Amino acid sequence: ILFSGKKRRLTIIECGCDINTMIDLAKVADLGAKLFYLSGMVHGEYQKQEVHNLGRFISVMKFRPLTWQTSHPYVLADRCVLFSVLQSQ
Repeated sequence: ILFSGKKRRLTIIECGCDINTMIDLAKVADLGAKLFYLSGMVHGEYQKQEVHNLGRFISVMKFRPLTWQTSHPYVLADRCVLFSVLQSQ
């Protein structure tokens, strides 16, 4: 979670190179069709200066809701666990 102001809290979700994942994340993204490219990870962490620049950019950006997003409700699930009850015979 990233805090970019007194009243604004952001959640950053990393997206893989799968087109289906990209489409699903685009449906729930508040920043709309914005793509942020980070050069890569060093020892399992992103470079501090790139994350700092990303946070600075997001803090001054104005969020405008997309018309498609407001007219199509959507839920992003991190995990789905199905429980089934076995009937004893």
